[in-house]
Amino acid sequence: MLVAVITLLAHWLWPILYPQPVQIADRDPGCDLRSGACMARLPQGGAVSFEIGPRTIPLLSPLRLDVGIQGLDDVRAVEVDFVGVEMNMGFNRVALTRIQAGHYTGQATLPVCTSTRMTWEARVLIQTPDALLAAPFRFETTR
Repeated sequence: MLVAVITLLAHWLWPILYPQPVQIADRDPGCDLRSGACMARLPQGGAVSFEIGPRTIPLLSPLRLDVGIQGLDDVRAVEVDFVGVEMNMGFNRVALTRIQAGHYTGQATLPVCTSTRMTWEARVLIQTPDALLAAPFRFETTR
């Protein structure tokens, strides 16, 4: 009975915790978030800029997240999901606050990894009435 309840809960919670985007922007391999904001273009129009501060991207310290969205109407919510590329680092997602049309900001803290160097992917998730959109941005941290 317990296994059935856990399976049912996992089936119900999985799409909430790990939603599947309809559109995913191509990742720019030349993006360097330590140098400044990076831009990603969505396949069906629109662009997303992403910036992290401070640019040293320290672990276990508050990070300022800034997202700019151009060419998309009726954005309902913006979140940033931090995913370890080489290692599962658990659920690290933060909802951003709308400052003005097309500008969202928030704060996050990255956990320490057992590896000296860690590659992260910050997935900017944009919820519109029609779809979930995603723009990936990669960066590395060291401890």
